[in-house]
Amino acid sequence: MVMNMEGQSKPEKMAADRYSEFQAIMGVTKHMGGVKATEALADSCRIDRDKYILDIGCGLGRTACFLAKTYGCKVMGIDLSQKMVEQSRMRAKKEGLEDQVEFRIADAQCLPFEANTFDAVIGESVLAFIENRPLAFREFIRVAKPGGSIGFNECTWIQRPPERLVKYMADILGAAFLTPGGWREICEKSGLQKVSGLSFKVRILEQWGYEIRELDFKAYSGAWLRFWLLLVKSPECRQWARKTLSMPGNILAVFKYFGYGIYVGIK
Repeated sequence: MVMNMEGQSKPEKMAADRYSEFQAIMGVTKHMGGVKATEALADSCRIDRDKYILDIGCGLGRTACFLAKTYGCKVMGIDLSQKMVEQSRMRAKKEGLEDQVEFRIADAQCLPFEANTFDAVIGESVLAFIENRPLAFREFIRVAKPGGSIGFNECTWIQRPPERLVKYMADILGAAFLTPGGWREICEKSGLQKVSGLSFKVRILEQWGYEIRELDFKAYSGAWLRFWLLLVKSPECRQWARKTLSMPGNILAVFKYFGYGIYVGIK
């Protein structure tokens, strides 16, 4: 089985852009492991109130606002999607975090920041969607301060999956997931020091519980309502939904192979 260590292919990038657009319309983004995984990532990256953090692929701003509120740090969140950034700014304003959190439209492969700016560079469920990972890692390292942490919570193949499942994930999500060894190898090849990696299995009911708790039931229900309305209005969304239903096996089988990992290195 061949896994792409470099990043996305062009068809995968198109699928990822479509998936991101649907998430922005639904008003929901998610990562494996819930808040527990975010806390583990923050602890591994030594985040505290004196740190300035760059959140790559901030989505709707949930992680950035959580870090600012929980640890007292300042956070810069970036995302390619204007809709995501706009909703992130609304979240920060609603939570009274505008003095601590800022959001910008930016590409992880060409960061608009000076060298040695951030105490830590982090991301959750983002590396799998980056087109050129080696280029992105050069940027992460460039903008991190000497001795700074670069860490990610990434979807991970806990067991080697069948090729048809790898292809399904690429077609539906535009994502190129790796094994724990694959993610560590990318970090090490980029030049990061003291690379660590811990991987975890996730049960499907546990993951759904994380998502409902993070959104609350009303928001979670609202997201699904927006999705059904999108199905009615958008032929592209209906085509995507039909592809989703073509999953090889069943969703329980996917979680046999699938989990997440916390991968951290030092500049």
